[in-house]
Amino acid sequence: MSPCRSSDSLSIGFQRLSIITVFVLVVLVTVGGVVRVTESGLGCPDWPLCHGQIIPPGNLETLIEYSHRLIASIAGLLVLVMTVWVWSKYRDRLIFLISSSVGLGLVAVQGVLGGITVLTELESELVTAHLALAELLLALYTLIALFAVIGGTFSISKIDRVGMLAITSVVLVYLLLLSGSIVTTSGASGVCNAWPFCQGLSFMSDRLTIIHMIHRYIAIAAGCVILTTIWWTIKTFPSRSYPGIVSFVVGVLFLAQVFVGAIAVLGGLPSELRALHLTMGTGVWGALIIMALMQCVET
Repeated sequence: MSPCRSSDSLSIGFQRLSIITVFVLVVLVTVGGVVRVTESGLGCPDWPLCHGQIIPPGNLETLIEYSHRLIASIAGLLVLVMTVWVWSKYRDRLIFLISSSVGLGLVAVQGVLGGITVLTELESELVTAHLALAELLLALYTLIALFAVIGGTFSISKIDRVGMLAITSVVLVYLLLLSGSIVTTSGASGVCNAWPFCQGLSFMSDRLTIIHMIHRYIAIAAGCVILTTIWWTIKTFPSRSYPGIVSFVVGVLFLAQVFVGAIAVLGGLPSELRALHLTMGTGVWGALIIMALMQCVET
């Protein structure tokens, strides 16, 4: 079975479905961030119903959490349709078959984990695990969408210096997203009210401050690797090539995310900026995945 063929033999409908699925997953992660920063996770204190009803009462926290569940249901349906489509039409293409099958399994686990998270009243480890799975789902369906649109064959042998840097950036940004979730769920968000430093020389004086600063150190490491990746991408590829364009998007999103994070800390952590910070982080993660995958495409 061939890993992947040219996108010319794929239906336009499948390509569009793959892009829509990625978009819905980005919205899902964004709304999940809004749920977390607004502390609306128990807006629906039961599961799978909400206050024992299919259509819950209309207070703000409940609407935020219920919107998250509705979008998750839509995402799950799209993932199911895509998996059925792959098994019926494209099961000879391993990259689609494996990714969509694993994705469907992750969606099932994610749904159960979400229910357990609510029923255990938002245990911090479960909240972070819930985000970790959501970001992995986004990575999987970004992979499917990329190969559905541009075609080509997946080839590890094509990975070079830029590819290794991009993969390292992906790993660091994933750790950055998860450490940011731990900062929020542990209550460490507000312990450092300055930026880029934290409470003078005593910034590592207690557990919450250490949690917060580890997140910042990972951000520094990720920033250094991302900027190096962008530099080598610019040197290796023409500026108007796909890798050049994606690297520019990554750079803009990452710098904007750092800026929003700094403003959020200095401004007293308004929920809107915290949600935007996570959304931009997810955008950086998705763009880096595309950059890394582009190093593995043999057309």
